[in-house]
Amino acid sequence: MNLEVLLGEFWENVLRDDAELASGPNDFLWSDETLVRYINEAQRKFARKTLLLRDASTPEVAQVTLRAGVSSYVLHDRVLAVVSAKYDTDSVDLGRVGRAAVTTLWYYEPPFFDPSQATALTPGRPRAFSTDETLDVDSQQAITLVVYPTPTATEEGKIIYLRTCRMPMSNFDINDLKAECELNEDYHLDMLEYAAFLALRNSDIDGHSASAKEHEERFTDAVEEALKDVRRKMRVPLRWQFGAGGFTWETV
Repeated sequence: MNLEVLLGEFWENVLRDDAELASGPNDFLWSDETLVRYINEAQRKFARKTLLLRDASTPEVAQVTLRAGVSSYVLHDRVLAVVSAKYDTDSVDLGRVGRAAVTTLWYYEPPFFDPSQATALTPGRPRAFSTDETLDVDSQQAITLVVYPTPTATEEGKIIYLRTCRMPMSNFDINDLKAECELNEDYHLDMLEYAAFLALRNSDIDGHSASAKEHEERFTDAVEEALKDVRRKMRVPLRWQFGAGGFTWETV
């Protein structure tokens, strides 16, 4: 739905009885600008809670250009999480390292990378990455991507391609009613439940407080359903693999 349709749905079918109270020029409860602000917050909240917006194609959020001597890169402030990272023309992903546990992990499968030696690696082609540097965030809570080892002049200008979970790239604006919601249309009405909660929670009209709580509960239930959808799509069948991960076979 575009913003115009979302606003109409918000008034007529979500807020329902309150729409008549807010329809006149002198007796409206919320301005259009206020409702758009609530819809923006609802869209952001749903995206953050569910990580539904996956992006591997928008350069701003899915590409990092390497610089010689630089190992840390602050990602676009719309990025919520990095699912995977791939070096330039490689066909396989880089290894993922938990920076906080960098001295306790060990990778055995190729391409070989020993995280315990990360701080002593000779600078060169990145073979692994970390994102938990976000524990130390800037004012925008931007995620920091760290690559290991540190790139050299040979890697200058090479690209790290990311698969990310992100926030909407832009907010709705009352002056652009044709702007489309980035969330899948299946979740638009669920998103509006949170916008209704925001609109009603501070109202002093009788019954609005209870109604706000009901909208919040419906939103919470919708988030849980969306998370089930995400897990279903990401599900990988469990399999057993013997003779790997540090174990060896011995001939008797």
